[in-house]
Amino acid sequence: RCCWSAGARCWRLSAAQSAVRVGMVKSETIIQHKLDTLAEWEAHTEQNAPKDWLYVVEIYATWCGPTEAIQSTIKRLYTDYLGRRLKFLLVNAEISDSLEKYRLCSRPTFMLFKNGELLETIDGVNTPLLKKHIADHLTDGIVDDDEVDEAAEGEDEED
Repeated sequence: RCCWSAGARCWRLSAAQSAVRVGMVKSETIIQHKLDTLAEWEAHTEQNAPKDWLYVVEIYATWCGPTEAIQSTIKRLYTDYLGRRLKFLLVNAEISDSLEKYRLCSRPTFMLFKNGELLETIDGVNTPLLKKHIADHLTDGIVDDDEVDEAAEGEDEED
């Protein structure tokens, strides 16, 4: 379900879904983190990005908004890879000149980044290809709390 939190759009699981799907009781679990600033975008996609984390970034146009067609897939991937070095991000194409070509596109674009390097670009909602690329590029192993904090740096900071 979609919710608005402090003006930022994010996708969340309800408490009941969290308890059933990921075996924990929380009020809500953020699935897709919205990057609102150029600094946040660069922190995940440049050379200083946290090492060995795979970032799946959905890029959308302001006038079109994020796609709802892929949300069930993102939720499923989130639960399937819970505890792994994988984060789902959401970014408006307006925040960076490097994303200019996506501003007039009505189809979503998904980019996979690791260690600040662009690995794959997927145009449109292509669930099988998204699943394949995540499986191909995801680092083995489970993360600890310090690694989760490092990967999330800058996501909750306010201007």
